[in-house]
Amino acid sequence: MNQAVTDKQVAGASFIVVHQGEVVFREGVGYADIESKRPFTADELLPIASVSKPFMASVVMALVDQGKLNLDDPVEKYLPEFKGKRVQGSKSPAKPMTIRQLISHTAGFWGNQGISSEKMDLIRNFERPLDETIDLVAKYDLAYEPGTKWVYSGVGYCVLGRVVEVALGESLEVIAQEVLFRPMGLSDTTFLPSREMRKTVPTAYVREGRELKAKDSSSEIEDLRFILPGGSLFTNLDALAAFGQMHLNDGLHDGKRILSKESVAEMRKFQGLERPSRTYGLGWFRDDVSDSGLAELTFHGGALGAHLRIDRRREVVFALLVHQNGPQVKPLKDKLIDQVNKMFPVASGR
Repeated sequence: MNQAVTDKQVAGASFIVVHQGEVVFREGVGYADIESKRPFTADELLPIASVSKPFMASVVMALVDQGKLNLDDPVEKYLPEFKGKRVQGSKSPAKPMTIRQLISHTAGFWGNQGISSEKMDLIRNFERPLDETIDLVAKYDLAYEPGTKWVYSGVGYCVLGRVVEVALGESLEVIAQEVLFRPMGLSDTTFLPSREMRKTVPTAYVREGRELKAKDSSSEIEDLRFILPGGSLFTNLDALAAFGQMHLNDGLHDGKRILSKESVAEMRKFQGLERPSRTYGLGWFRDDVSDSGLAELTFHGGALGAHLRIDRRREVVFALLVHQNGPQVKPLKDKLIDQVNKMFPVASGR
């Protein structure tokens, strides 16, 4: 990590490793702001981009556990504007999409790449509330028949968030706090951090040639109104580790039941009909699949460099936090994964 800072791969980063429930490494290196030389600590609040997705999926599963949602409910039950949606170029209605399909990126929505500026604005305009965004989403045709393809979709998670809001009659922030963040004691985890909280966020950087340049980020938006359910959560290193450990503990956190064991297992199952290069469950990428079909390794990364990984065979949870372009951070992330795997080899019989 220090070498990555010296080589100007990253301005600063923090990393935590938890093995068998015990923190074995927790440290920040480099700078939260290069110009002022403010150090990057292990306590920084940061936007985690798509690492928000397993949190969002866990909020939904908590509501499933409480009987307030069903994974196979049709979306149109809550959002009638999606009733009778057609695939682009088709004259007949598509099959109704479900909540399960929204969480697993199989609901028929377009992806995040190669889309029009209008469609990109739906997931990047942080001054427009979620309900207005979904009104605009509903005007578009689907990209494919729900349940027939896997297409990683930020807008699909926006629809998911709005389903949750309509089903419970509250904002997603309030619901997430009530069913997940507060029960776990994640006091600094929020979709809508105050201006004061956002002032503490480390500067975002992008590597240009051999130098790191500061860039704009969502933490600087004056009127932050939009919740991007699969991409705008702010949190810290300890919260990421606690959340990962809860999943490793099959839904238990400090002896308190947060999710049912069945819900955690459902999130580890393959949900698609075709096997893409990296398989996806409910809110998690998955690997190291056991004979039972459950992933022993679940993980998610984000466009701003954050990464959360749960390795059941090694009994390890680890999280990386940075504020930089994800692909630029990949070499550091991959080295850290390799180092942790060497430190904690899979025990015989696991």
